Amino acid sequence: MTGYPAEPRLDCDVIMKGGITSGVIYPRAVCELARTYRLRSVGGASAGAIAAAAAAAAEYGRTADGFEKLANLPDEISEPAAIGGSVLFRLFQPAGRTRGLFRVATAGLGKRKAIQVIAIALAVVRSFPIAVALGALPGIVLLILALFGTGIARVTAIVAAVLLLLVGATLGAAVGIAQRVGRAVPANNFGLCSGMPGPGSSGQAEALTPWLHKTVQDLAGRGTAGTPLTFGDLETHGCALRVMTTNLTRGQPLAMPWSDRQYFFDEKEFRDLFPADVVEWMVDHPPANAAEAPDSLRPLPAPEHLPVLVATRMSLSFPFLLSAIPLHTLDAAAPGGHRVHWFSDGGICSNLPVHFFDSPLPSRPTFAIDLAPFPPGREKSDVERENTFLPALDDSGRPPRWTTWPSTGLGSLVGFAGAMLSTARSWVDESQAAMPGYDDRIVTVYVEDDEGGLNLEMDQSQITGLAERGKAAAEQLVERFAGELPGTTPALGWERQRWLRFRTATAGLSGWLTGFRTGYTATPPATTPYGDLAGPGATETPPSHDFEPARRIAVDQRTGELLTLATDWAEPPADAFTEGAPEPAPVLQLVPKAWIERPGSPGGSGSPGPGLGGSA
Repeated sequence: MTGYPAEPRLDCDVIMKGGITSGVIYPRAVCELARTYRLRSVGGASAGAIAAAAAAAAEYGRTADGFEKLANLPDEISEPAAIGGSVLFRLFQPAGRTRGLFRVATAGLGKRKAIQVIAIALAVVRSFPIAVALGALPGIVLLILALFGTGIARVTAIVAAVLLLLVGATLGAAVGIAQRVGRAVPANNFGLCSGMPGPGSSGQAEALTPWLHKTVQDLAGRGTAGTPLTFGDLETHGCALRVMTTNLTRGQPLAMPWSDRQYFFDEKEFRDLFPADVVEWMVDHPPANAAEAPDSLRPLPAPEHLPVLVATRMSLSFPFLLSAIPLHTLDAAAPGGHRVHWFSDGGICSNLPVHFFDSPLPSRPTFAIDLAPFPPGREKSDVERENTFLPALDDSGRPPRWTTWPSTGLGSLVGFAGAMLSTARSWVDESQAAMPGYDDRIVTVYVEDDEGGLNLEMDQSQITGLAERGKAAAEQLVERFAGELPGTTPALGWERQRWLRFRTATAGLSGWLTGFRTGYTATPPATTPYGDLAGPGATETPPSHDFEPARRIAVDQRTGELLTLATDWAEPPADAFTEGAPEPAPVLQLVPKAWIERPGSPGGSGSPGPGLGGSA
């Protein structure tokens, strides 16, 4: 199939993993899916959020060459920038006081290990000359004095002076860097780059946030002169977008957009973080009946008026590389009557949010694109399809991933600490991705150490290779889930996926009903039985959250029906749904809805709208 049909016969959802520059993998992957499917729900975290926003914008602009433009994106960002480096690298522009730190942090990118040390050392000297000179001063003085000596004493003094010079310069540089980090990074919202143009920017290279704004608007067919693309625009068009962010102040992941009306933004702060027209739109579109706020605080727009750009940037806030985003809540006990909440990268808690768009029984596939290093013993191939992995349809699932590190020395401590951090970040995603009904629709794209991630200086061939790798991954999803005649004859992958979800959903429900019946009929000492609070014959008033009188009859009746159902399911064979169910067995648990998506939003398994029916 060529081109992008205006009305595809099939629908799908897609979720993309974070990975900074690994995001170049996604444009052509999404475009390959769009040849067969309409994108109904799109989600991601960090760089995956950028890809999700771009995909949703392209779906919005499907008939205005949105996907044709998206397919060209990897070529555009791999082109040389007018001031040197690639367009991709120049998107990250440091603030004035963090420029030296950024120069040191990026000096070794794209260079062989033997040259990296020299490049970093030169960057340190260039960026922190006074600190290096002060640290080296004792060694320089000793070296000058040594030159006046004679014999073996002179040689010994020169050697000692050189060593003192090198050690002193290193310590001086370390002190200078530490002082700059401690002062400049917090002052720049805890990041080297704000996402906006750095001081003295010539305009020859676009910064990340203006570039993203222009790209989203262009893909949607609006242009930067048009009104900012909002979540409401997308959902009116039949496409739901969800991205993850992390509220560090409260220590919780959140899905955006949300309906929580407690958050405010500082207009002055946001003008330093977003294009002027986006901030003006937010100021002009407060939610109805918004609370009064002090100073320059403005209420965050309701979800339908929230610009896609704002949520995307709140998801892509890679710690210490990109500035965190401050929002505020009213708090009479806090200074100024409000408290700041720092939002950082969505990938901190959920880098591959496969829980998005979940539904017990899916009406369309929800694909996920994962990123991972090449497994041990597997080499990169010239055939990009061989650099990807989609589990076979035989219950073998995803192969386990191993984290290894040295067993001795400092490297063992660093590796152990890194493994702890990685486990804390990804255990939820990894556990859910291994579940039957999830694993077979997650395609993994393998990347080498010098591909994606923080490799801002990838060359054109690397970016093109990654983009084609993403396309090859998506081709496998289409082949398996759409088949040879998409929308005409059943495809084995999709038929199997639907049946697996039926088996896992009913097995999980069976366990839940058992727990419900056990808890409802139990009578612990000095406890009001549930039957007295809700159900046929209930007479007691609940201690809180009572039902409205108009609903009480229905509540008691349906509670009785639920208990009857649970009792019937306990009759032999009580394991009707659990015997032979796919492993590992699922458990139905309650989780905060804010972790998944905003209340009442499309995309949930219990809410009407374009997102209903996803399978993730």
